Formats: sequence, C-alpha cells, structure tokens
Amino acid sequence: MRVLITGITGFIGDALAKKLLKKGYDVYGLIRFTSTTRKLIDDVKYITGDLNDYHSVAQAVRLSRPEIVVHLGAITPVSESFHQPILYAETNYIGTINLLEAIRKYAFEQVMLVLIAGTTEMYSTKDPIDENTPFNPVSPYGVSKVAAVLYAEYVWQTYKIPVIIAIPCNTYGRANVYQKHFVIEKIITSMLERKPKILMGRPDVIRDFMFRDDHVNAYLSIIENVIDKGKTEIIGQRFVFGTGKAYSIKEVFELCKKLIGWEGEVKWNVFVRPNEPEVIKTNPSKAMRVLGWKPQYSLENGLKRAIEEWKKVLEIK
Repeated sequence: MRVLITGITGFIGDALAKKLLKKGYDVYGLIRFTSTTRKLIDDVKYITGDLNDYHSVAQAVRLSRPEIVVHLGAITPVSESFHQPILYAETNYIGTINLLEAIRKYAFEQVMLVLIAGTTEMYSTKDPIDENTPFNPVSPYGVSKVAAVLYAEYVWQTYKIPVIIAIPCNTYGRANVYQKHFVIEKIITSMLERKPKILMGRPDVIRDFMFRDDHVNAYLSIIENVIDKGKTEIIGQRFVFGTGKAYSIKEVFELCKKLIGWEGEVKWNVFVRPNEPEVIKTNPSKAMRVLGWKPQYSLENGLKRAIEEWKKVLEIK
C-alpha cells in the first residue's frame, strides 16, 4: 500500500516512515530541496517539492498515487511565528489547501485515509483538552494550524475526502534528526555538553510532554484502525493524543538535571513568548477507548530514552 508523507524529514516523519517501511508499506516523501542536507532513508521514494507550490505538490500526488497521506509538513517553532506570521500562514494553511486540492483532483479514487496533524497549540484553556474543546489559538502558529484543520474538515464534509485530525501534545525526542532548539532538546543537549549556564524562558509554564515513539504510534493506530480493521466510521473525527499528565518546565529541567548530573547555573525568564498559555493539558481518553492507543512512556522514562539517544548523537560517553 502506498503512503505519501509530508514533513518526512522531521523527527516524527522520519520515525514514522521507518516503522511503515518495516510493516511493508511503499513510502513516498515530499521533500524540499533544502531538506536534502538531512540524513535520508534508503528505501523511501523522495519527491522534491514545496507545500507552498501547488504544482509541485500536485506532481508529488500524481507520482505517488497514494492510498494513505500523512500530512506532517509545517513550520512549527511557536516563538518564531510571531516574527514571521505570513510564512507560517502560507506554509501551514495554504500548504494544506494545496495538498488537499491535489488529492481531490488526482487521488480521490484511491485515497483511503488523509491524516492531518494538528497541535495542542490550537487551544489556550487551562482545562484538559479533548476533541470537543473549542479552538482558541494565541499564536500565529496556532492560528495557521486551526485554519488548516478547519479546511481539512470542510473538505471531508463537502467532498468526502477521508480526513482524520490527530491532535498531539508537545513531543520530544529529536536526536534522530539532530534538532536541538526545542525546549527539552535544548535542556538535554546543553546539560550533556556541560554548558556552565543555560538561559531559559518561564519556569512555571505547564505542559503535557510525550515521547516521540508514543506520538508515532498514535498515527500508526489511526492507520491500523482504518486500513487493517476497516473502522471507516472514525473518518472525519478528531483524536487528541497525550499522556494526560502535565509538568512545569522547571520540573522537567530539574528531572533532566538529576538524570544527567549537571551542576551548572540556570537563568529563567530570559525568553518570554507573548501571550503564552500557562497550562496545556490533554485528555486522551477517546484515543485510548476508540483506537486502543496508550502512551508507553512516563516523563522520566521518555527523558531517559531521549538522553541516551542524544549521548550517541553527540558522541558523549
């Protein structure tokens, strides 16, 4: 079965592609020219294109003839979206329109599932987020993702393109693609490199953090339920994925410090994001009940795994 993945060079796309290959899927990846500097997977069929260019997206859909599409491609650093809101809107929203229009025109007959990745940054409530929580984004990134999700749901309602929306919480474990600039990655790599001082944002921000493999397995659970089990009744639905537990950035920092044995100095409140939600928690009970998905990693076990992966990448013994 043919799968087209956008955002395949990201840490989730990379890990998902490898698992799908092991399961026997024929995997295609839409990849920007600038992404070819990253380590590519031998058995993936890469097609160069750009979500902002409809014609290249359409070409990728025509060449891959996908039965499954997993749309992970997006610009994701939230803080940067305040400086480049137009770029985020063009890539995350217009890029999603380009992909869905290409699917409607060139893959409508064979496509069985279009999995759209949302984000808990589409919300700003202190209550646990579930599938019925109203959208209330407070960043240009969040706005762009809400727009993309709403357009995808419109396409399902209007044309019956088989869309499912996955809404994962904050995820870590980026050693596989050497991305160091997200918060947990920054903490781990700075401590492993024995930096004497680490500059951080707010210590009191509370988030639900999920390890990469649980995130990837969330997408696999959707694919398996639709393709292998034939649960077409879940088409058109939203599913929230997370651990159901939340921790402050300071708690995460202190746990990493304990696990690594770092003894340096931390300075808080150096980077303060405008209008940052104080709390983002999830209620993943629907995904657990309907899909049979369940997170396998606690925060501590996930951090231990991430630390070990980063040690190998950074060649630290």
